[in-house]
Amino acid sequence: MNIIKQNPDGIGSRDLRSVLSGVIDIDEDGNEVAVFAAVGNLHLSAVVAIARDEDGDILLITDHAQTLMEQLDSWNDFIRD
Repeated sequence: MNIIKQNPDGIGSRDLRSVLSGVIDIDEDGNEVAVFAAVGNLHLSAVVAIARDEDGDILLITDHAQTLMEQLDSWNDFIRD
């Protein structure tokens, strides 16, 4: 795995846009390139939702995070406007 962009203060929207604009949409096997997030030690989870918070910041929400919040009955509170 190669780090494309790293910022200890957080990745901004410009950084994300820059990275995504350089990624091909379809890989050599004809599959759409998926987006994952690291959620633990050597554990990746697919990003299944993108949200914007009240400050206008973008949140990439993983399948792991959504499933956990649903199990804890906090998902509806999390996504509520």
